[in-house]
Amino acid sequence: MIVQKFGGIAMRDAASREKCIQHIKEGLSKYKTVIVVVSAMGRLGDPYSTDTLIQISDAFQTAPEAKDVAAICGELLSSSVLFAECLKQQIPCQLAYGLQVGIYTDDRFGDASIIKTTNEGIEELLQNVPCVIVPGFQGITTDHRFTTLGRGGSDLTAIVLASMLKAKAVEFYKDVPGVMSSDPKSSTKVQKLSQVSYIKLQNLCETAKHPILQKKAVEMAAKHHIPLHIRPFGSSEEGTWIDSTIY
Repeated sequence: MIVQKFGGIAMRDAASREKCIQHIKEGLSKYKTVIVVVSAMGRLGDPYSTDTLIQISDAFQTAPEAKDVAAICGELLSSSVLFAECLKQQIPCQLAYGLQVGIYTDDRFGDASIIKTTNEGIEELLQNVPCVIVPGFQGITTDHRFTTLGRGGSDLTAIVLASMLKAKAVEFYKDVPGVMSSDPKSSTKVQKLSQVSYIKLQNLCETAKHPILQKKAVEMAAKHHIPLHIRPFGSSEEGTWIDSTIY
């Protein structure tokens, strides 16, 4: 089993999602079982991105629970679209959300902490299909209210599911070749790093203006020794590997 995580750029339009589907097919061929985690479509300014949704009303600034419910709509829509498009291409899959995902949090809306997990819902789905598609970024309280896991929380969703389900690795598909030696937007002298330690990646996430992964997600991956593969979206090339054997 492997977990694949697709960000907003990968989910932005039909052409991009077609590339996602090809990666899913490759994952199924190689690993037999694939858990797919998706972010909301696009970025600020795109109609269904998280930043766009939470700016619909300035009242959200004083209503954190309402803001979280609005925010998760982006991932719910994104996952439902990819689910339908996978079915159209005859990929046996199922959509899991809310209670089925099994990620329970406290009620600190906007940046909730995970308090417990259960894999029963997804394991039940995997008895019938080899692929489950999950909206990232969200958890649920013990009294069944939606929460969000902080900015970049879909990364954390992927790591948590990998830990719960004992996946071999998490593949993060990005619009860069992998982890770079410096910020490509501020320097021309950059190169892809083939391997990076958890500690170095954590440091990069702390100092980068646009972190490649959520810092909490990297910390959890390090804690549970989950191998990460940061890969270029739309390519079969190797990216950057992060695991407990790299120092």
